[in-house]
Amino acid sequence: MFIPNNFPSNLQHQDKRLGTTFSLLVWNIHKENQETLFKKTLKELLTNHPSDFLLFQEVKHPKDKSYTFTEYSYALASNIETTQNIFGVATAAKVQFNTINTSVSSKRELGGLATHKSVLITQHSFQNKESIYIVNLHAINFVSLKSFTLELAKVERTLQAYSGPMIIGGDFNNWSKRRVKALEHFQKSLDLEKAAVEAPHHIKTVFSKPLDHIFYREITLIKAKALDTKKVSDHNPIYATFTIST
Repeated sequence: MFIPNNFPSNLQHQDKRLGTTFSLLVWNIHKENQETLFKKTLKELLTNHPSDFLLFQEVKHPKDKSYTFTEYSYALASNIETTQNIFGVATAAKVQFNTINTSVSSKRELGGLATHKSVLITQHSFQNKESIYIVNLHAINFVSLKSFTLELAKVERTLQAYSGPMIIGGDFNNWSKRRVKALEHFQKSLDLEKAAVEAPHHIKTVFSKPLDHIFYREITLIKAKALDTKKVSDHNPIYATFTIST
């Protein structure tokens, strides 16, 4: 049901490298990216918060036209495909994509009646020739704790093969104490730090548990802040700035 066969990308910045300081925006956009209000809001956000990376979950990619993020290259890891649209997580960047790896969950939501969830892993180079992995994740929801934990462990095993600097951002659907504990194990196993976010009241919560996070390793977080977008989506974005030692 709705199993994707297409994984779109549009790479226009293959001659560009990251500087030592860079920024990113992480946001579950609730399939709103084709709407006028969303486009206006995103333009304003990027004016005030310039971003080298955009990590979006629940992106809607129409099949009948060339869809790009203005001024960005992008790759999309699909989790749903219909006759008219492709949906999934998309990472957009103003720098070269060295590698693009996509995967979908083994389980489907709602007891196998609904859709998979997807993960996108991309690699990008700094000007000093070091590289970083950017992981865009939308964790599975509407499944048992066992299935949630198994899917998170599957991502963990995949990421164990990747060494060096890494950022993992997205919607983790960790709305219960046991899901939080599973996510803490995931964080510890990959030697990740969790970004402390300013204005955390803007982050979407379920049962008082924030769902959106940024994890990182082998780089330095300068600042992370949740931004209020006045309900363009049912989630708000998190904006973060990092630096890497030269």
